[in-house]
Amino acid sequence: MEQTCILTPLPPAKIEEKLLAMSQRGKLPGFERVPDGFVALAYGWVYDFDLVGAISSSNGSNRIGFSLRVKPKMPWIIAAVLALSVFPGVWITDSMLAIYFDWYPTEFWKTCVWYLPLSILPIPWVWKTAMNRSRTAAQESGRELIERIAAEVGGAIAAAPHDA
Repeated sequence: MEQTCILTPLPPAKIEEKLLAMSQRGKLPGFERVPDGFVALAYGWVYDFDLVGAISSSNGSNRIGFSLRVKPKMPWIIAAVLALSVFPGVWITDSMLAIYFDWYPTEFWKTCVWYLPLSILPIPWVWKTAMNRSRTAAQESGRELIERIAAEVGGAIAAAPHDA
């Protein structure tokens, strides 16, 4: 995404006007104007991303550069849910096993010994998988948005220069 841009003959004010019209027609979700550009929503798998567009002018041509940025709120919500749900899970599992199985030990700490590692150790891998899948889905969603934007502003999609 960082190496993609749109080259267009339209001036920045006209680009913003066309993007606003797209958002009002429902073709640019989460559109929001920011200084020197805009932000739109790129849908991910678990985490959604912001597609950040930076509008710049040089030598009579106008360029819209793009980057993806994870929305900061959702990872914190997921982390809080994971952290706050581990201990109630121990208690529920211990009580359920004690009710349904006569042979299960009645000491709570014995459930903690096996339950906590089974529920906590996989979290980093689950987190990494969710972030990778979300980024892949957001990149695809971002590409679709960039194609729509290019068509709307009459521009061509190009590789962004490395110094930009």
